[in-house]
Amino acid sequence: MSIDVIGPRSLQIHSLRLRALSLILLIAALAGCGGGASSPPPSRMELSAAVITNGHVYPAAAGLVLVEYDGQGNELQRSTATADDGSFQFSIRLSGTRIEAISTVSTNRVEQVFSSQLGNLAADAELEVTPLTTWYDQLVANGVSSSTASGDIQDLIAASCPALSTALDRQYLFASFSLPAADHDWLLGAVAAYLQGARNLGEGPKVDFPGWSSVLDRHGDMLSQLCAFSAAVSTPAWSAAQASRLQQEANVQTPDTARLAEAVTGARAQGLSALARQIQQSEYPDQTVVLQAADNVSGRELTLASDFVMVQYQLPQSSGPAAQDFVDVPDTLGAAITSSGNVVATLEGSTTGTDATPAALRLTNHGAADKTLHLVIDGQNVADLPSVIGEIVAMPVAYSGEPLYRKAWRYLIAHKRDTQPLAISFFQFQPDLWLRSVGSSYCEAQSSVLYRIWRAMGYEARVHALTGHVTVEILIDGHWEVFDPYLRVYYTDRQGQIVGVAELEQDPTLITNPQTPLLPLTDIAYSSTVANIFGTADDNYIGTDYMSTEPEPLDNTVQIPAGGYLEVNSATDVVLDSSVAGTQTDMSTMSLWVPPGYTGTLRLPLLLLDVKGAGSVQLFGRALDASGNVSQTTGLAALGSLDTSATDPDLHARLQWFYFNDPSEIGVTEIKINSSGADGLLLTLMTNPLYFATQQQLTVRVDAADVDGLSFAGTPVTE
Repeated sequence: MSIDVIGPRSLQIHSLRLRALSLILLIAALAGCGGGASSPPPSRMELSAAVITNGHVYPAAAGLVLVEYDGQGNELQRSTATADDGSFQFSIRLSGTRIEAISTVSTNRVEQVFSSQLGNLAADAELEVTPLTTWYDQLVANGVSSSTASGDIQDLIAASCPALSTALDRQYLFASFSLPAADHDWLLGAVAAYLQGARNLGEGPKVDFPGWSSVLDRHGDMLSQLCAFSAAVSTPAWSAAQASRLQQEANVQTPDTARLAEAVTGARAQGLSALARQIQQSEYPDQTVVLQAADNVSGRELTLASDFVMVQYQLPQSSGPAAQDFVDVPDTLGAAITSSGNVVATLEGSTTGTDATPAALRLTNHGAADKTLHLVIDGQNVADLPSVIGEIVAMPVAYSGEPLYRKAWRYLIAHKRDTQPLAISFFQFQPDLWLRSVGSSYCEAQSSVLYRIWRAMGYEARVHALTGHVTVEILIDGHWEVFDPYLRVYYTDRQGQIVGVAELEQDPTLITNPQTPLLPLTDIAYSSTVANIFGTADDNYIGTDYMSTEPEPLDNTVQIPAGGYLEVNSATDVVLDSSVAGTQTDMSTMSLWVPPGYTGTLRLPLLLLDVKGAGSVQLFGRALDASGNVSQTTGLAALGSLDTSATDPDLHARLQWFYFNDPSEIGVTEIKINSSGADGLLLTLMTNPLYFATQQQLTVRVDAADVDGLSFAGTPVTE
């Protein structure tokens, strides 16, 4: 074998030949391009500057920003925020693998996800991000093969949705293809409700993908019910039946086609949402008996949808005039199907505050009669106990398989503050009242509230009184376990089993030397002080007094007198002394104004703090019999008729005395207005700012049998 060696002269000739050949090739290439000068390759921005990708999300959602990602999960670009119709734009041609809307984290609920795989996009493709694209994308993004994900979705829809005009093609799992018009709205509505069902259990792909996927697998039969309802109310025959009902029952001679179509669309969305709530009872039949008792939807979906159309179609086109000293804000009139199986009218207003002026909304009753209504503040209900339990079930799970009793413990911790108590009387132990209004106290109230939530969920529980502390235990698989809401902790033995008071009495080192601490070891929950409290068994006992007295429930509806108003604001304007010496805690209020000359009795859903103005009032509490009916309405603590203008003591001081000393355990459930002076009376009601977490943006919705004469006004006008 020989090796040719190129010497210096040969190397020079060889190099010249290569340069000549390269030059010939370069000239030829440039000639083919029409030029003779070289230039750097164009960038992604230069190639795509003139290409704008348009799209929208369905159902429409405003304020979303979608992000384009490449195959490694790197962000490539962001879209414009979605408009009210869900539309958005990407300014550069898409070249990534998927898009997903930026999501927010919420303590109380799992946020909806919007996303899609991109596949092979045409240059002029318009995107539609739908529940179908999201379902498929989240499976693939979390490691499910594309063939398995698409096959599973197509198979389930084929089995559950026989009303499809054509079989679901795989292409509709991508945002670049839109479903045929015949199937578009009703199928996507049913799939959206199916995914909502998982969120109603606290599961979502961004929260707990294995749990979310498992829920969808277990409740595939729910999609059949959703598809059947959605397809039924989307037929021309069903719309024609609603038009006929409007003609016969509401004397609408010729129903407006567009207005009727809007009402039918709303009926479909509301009915699907009501059906999606049923998953809570299917998943937790033993823990949701109170939900089942309150539910009156199942089997009545089509009837309720028809009733919804009647209410929605006949709503007035506008509400009453705005208050003169408040900024006018647009009102949104609508209707809703409640979980109790009622169709109600709704009115919603929104406003934005500033750093100097917190957001506030005033709801005025311009009508001639009092209005009784239900409030939803920034998506949070002024809830009754069944609604609270529904919210606990829907709370995002902390980990796969988290039990409901632990979620209830976390829910209470998320909505409480440790303060010196505003009241001692047991009336405040009503769980929904405590959460929406009181929200602050010592340990005995927190433990008593959690005890009642657990009992309402079907668990066996008990309050345990210790030396200087009150805690609560729950019986799980025959074993008592402590979940302390005040200390925000539970303790385990050396094997990781959650323990009860008995084990902590025997071995206080489970407190001071925890096996799996939930909090920093410097927290008081792991101190020798707390260990001594649990460890002194001689004076630990079951707190039957905290358990045996049942608080008489305050209602969860608000009553606005004729000519009066309710004002909701995002400010924290009441200060309570904290349980930490030398510190204070801010609370919030609502104001209910009673006009001059008004007389009558107003039901109260919140803790009454004060009454200002000249007039005469009486404070009452409702006592209920074993069936839950009002057995008597009595004057509280023999206070009798009170002069609201008296200053010594003023009504605020009288209320404070009552809350600490009255033995009736009833609370102020009603206030009777005997007289109201020239300036009217202003009632101050306390709200829990951790429950109604209002910010600068404030949205309030009211549900009522009748919203005629109600109107919202926004932040007060400043000079």
